[in-house]
Amino acid sequence: MPARRVVTGRSQQPRKRFAEELRLLRNGRGESLRELAERLGWDASTLGKMESGTNLGGPEVVEALDTHYGTPGLLLALWEVAMGDNSQFKEQYRRYMDLEAEALSLWHYGVSILPGVLQTAEYAREVLTLGGLKGSDLEQQVEARTGRRKLLEG
Repeated sequence: MPARRVVTGRSQQPRKRFAEELRLLRNGRGESLRELAERLGWDASTLGKMESGTNLGGPEVVEALDTHYGTPGLLLALWEVAMGDNSQFKEQYRRYMDLEAEALSLWHYGVSILPGVLQTAEYAREVLTLGGLKGSDLEQQVEARTGRRKLLEG
């Protein structure tokens, strides 16, 4: 079967595509991040991080963006796909995470560090900081680890 042809030229990675669509919609309206933030009542830095793909935001801000742009449910659907995207993790962890997402139970033995799926944001930040991560890389990994906790809540 031949490879699927890319028609739009936009990213095929869910996280990047979500960020790209947010930028395109805002630029299409000719709005600055500051103007958008004022209209929606959200912080401009949060919206900027979402457009750069550093942070995906939460469902509330995505729903507000859907309403603002007149794309009912489209951005929320892209956000849900982006939340499940594990491309920001090293290849060696992706298979494990796919299995973890499908598992009905999980057994883990550890003597010093909690597994990522059980880590709170504060715990993950401390562990990752000790490992040398800083700045946006640190925040991206903290968000990714705490996002895995949703498996336990599901």
